[in-house]
Amino acid sequence: MVVSRPPRPRLALLCAFGVALVLIPSAATANGDPLLVGSSANSATAITTLSTTGTTGLEIVDPTPGAIAVKAIASSGTGNGWGVYGESDASDTGALGVYGRLTTPAPGGASAGVLGISESTTPYGPGVFGVHGGESGSAPGVEGLTNSTSADAAGVRGRIFSAAANAAGVRGENASLYCCGMGVAGFHSGSGIGVYGEALNGFAVSGFSPNNWSGYFQGSVNVVGTLYKSSGAFRIDNPLDPAHSYLQHSFVESPDMKNVYDGVVTTNSKGFATVKLPNWFQALNKDFRYQLTLLGKDAWGAQAIIWEKIHDNRFVIRSKKGVQVSWQVTGLRHDAFANAHRIETIVPKQGKADERYVHPELYGKPLSKSVVVLPGMTRGTKPKFTPAPAKR
Repeated sequence: MVVSRPPRPRLALLCAFGVALVLIPSAATANGDPLLVGSSANSATAITTLSTTGTTGLEIVDPTPGAIAVKAIASSGTGNGWGVYGESDASDTGALGVYGRLTTPAPGGASAGVLGISESTTPYGPGVFGVHGGESGSAPGVEGLTNSTSADAAGVRGRIFSAAANAAGVRGENASLYCCGMGVAGFHSGSGIGVYGEALNGFAVSGFSPNNWSGYFQGSVNVVGTLYKSSGAFRIDNPLDPAHSYLQHSFVESPDMKNVYDGVVTTNSKGFATVKLPNWFQALNKDFRYQLTLLGKDAWGAQAIIWEKIHDNRFVIRSKKGVQVSWQVTGLRHDAFANAHRIETIVPKQGKADERYVHPELYGKPLSKSVVVLPGMTRGTKPKFTPAPAKR
C-alpha cells in the first residue's frame, strides 16, 4: 500500500486563531473586537469562529528556525481540556481529523510528522492515545504504515530504556476476561515471520500463564539448538475414544545423546542373519549396545549372539537356522553438533539461580522463588496444578 499526500482538506480550527486578521492600532482586543496581530493581549470569553469556503481555512507560515507556527494551550489544571482538536466529516479515502507531515528527506533525531509527549508520573496520560469509538468494525485505535523497504523499517516502533518489571517498548493488552482475543498479534501476508523476538543476553520470546498453556503452537515447531524441558510427552486423540479422551505417552529419557534402533530378522540355513543399517549410521553413532531376543517355539533351547559387531554399517547375528531374532541397537551421537553440545548430567545453579527452583510450588515455595521470575510470578501466584489419576 502506497500512501500519497492527501488533498489539503478544509480546516475549521475551533480555537483562538480562527478569526479575521485585521491590523488595528489598539493595544489589546476583547469580545467583538478585531484580532490584533503581533500582540499577546488578545482575549475573549466566547468562542471565536472563522467561516471560509477556501481550500485552506487558515494558513500560518513562520520561516524562523525552530519556530512553532501554531501553538494551542489548554491551561486549566483540572478537567479534560484539549490543546488541539481536529475533526473531519469527510468520508473519502484520506480523510483526516489531524494531519502532520515531515517534509525533509534527512531529518535529525527525534524528528516526527506528529509528536506526542507526556510528562505523567502515573499509569495514565500516554504521549499518544488513539481510540476507535465505534461498537463494530475492525479499524484500529492506532495504525502505523511505512512505504520503506529498507532493513529495520517499521510501521510502528516503540522504544524504552527501563529494566523494571513489565516495562516494554511495545505493549498490547486485551482487557476482556473471556476467550479468545489477543493482547498482541502479528501477521505476515507472505512467507516471512509473524512475530519475531531477539535479545542479546535475555529471552527473545517468553510466556507465562499460571492456569493455561504458556505457549501454544498449531503446527510443526523447529528448534535450532538444545530444547530444555521438565518432561515430555505426546498427546493424541485416543484411538479407542477419540471424541472424549486423549492418549498420552512419556518420552524415553537418557543422560546421553542416545539413539535407539530395532528390528526383526530371520536366520538363514546356516543360522546367520546380516542386519544392514543406513549408510549414515556410523557417521552419526558410536559406542554401540546390543540386545537380542529369539521369537517363536522353533527357537526353544537355542541362543543368539552378535557374531560380528557393527562395521561398514552392518552387523551379523548367529543362532539356530530359520528362527526369528528381535534385535535392538543403541548408539551415542558423535556428529559435529553433538560433540560441541554434550548434555551435562549435573549442572550447578549459579548466580541468582542458586537457592531457587525450576518448580518451586513442588517444594512448598512461592513462584517468586523460581529460577526465572517472569512478570506475574508474584509471591501469592500459584499455578493450577492438579495431578491426574493414574490409569492403565
